[in-house]
This record gives sequence, structure tokens and C-alpha cells, in this order.
Amino acid sequence: MSVINIWVTILLAVAFLAAIGAWLNTRIILKDLDKIKAQLGIKEERTPSVFDNDLDKE
Repeated sequence: MSVINIWVTILLAVAFLAAIGAWLNTRIILKDLDKIKAQLGIKEERTPSVFDNDLDKE
């Protein structure tokens, strides 16, 4: 039974590290896209969101 627990722990640790790696990779790609947009002169076009008009804002 303890062998199964060790494998589950190892698999969870690997999955956690993979999730962090994917998050970092996404951030790098988004930064690169911002640089490319700036070089090409593409303006930021943002579509309106439901969260833009939040009623909790003071």
C-alpha cells in the first residue's frame, strides 16, 4: 500500500511542476506577443467585458 502512495505522490509532484512550467511558458509567449505588436504598431483592441462595469467599484 505504501508503494502506491509513493507513486501517487511522485505523480502529483510531476503534475504540479508541469503546471508551473506551462504557466511560465504562457507568460513568456504573451510577453513576446506584446513586443511583436509594439514593433508592428498594432494597437491594443480590447472588447468590452462584463467585469468592466463592476458594481462593487467605488
